[in-house]
Amino acid sequence: MLDRLKIRIPDIKDDIAKELIKTAKDRILLRIESKQTLFPTELESICVEVVTAMYNKHMMKNEGIDTERVDVFSINFVNDLLDQYEHELNAYKNMLNNEDDEARGKVRFL
Repeated sequence: MLDRLKIRIPDIKDDIAKELIKTAKDRILLRIESKQTLFPTELESICVEVVTAMYNKHMMKNEGIDTERVDVFSINFVNDLLDQYEHELNAYKNMLNNEDDEARGKVRFL
């Protein structure tokens, strides 16, 4: 995913890119109510778009920053960025639920 992000933002530093990617992934997984630890490849494009927007807001300075101190800042705009993908995230969540329903009630022998 870092490679895809660097195509959009060639001068992004690896440390900030990795932090923004981690934040976006965590928030997306929470939004789809997933207990997975691996990020679904189907959602990588959304993550790259969200991280690009997060980085652009970060570079504007102060926009979206809730509190700022010398060593820490808190970003509160991630949820708003995810709102525009609500339809896609719900579709993915429904797809997972349908897969669970299809597997329910079947016996598998190993």
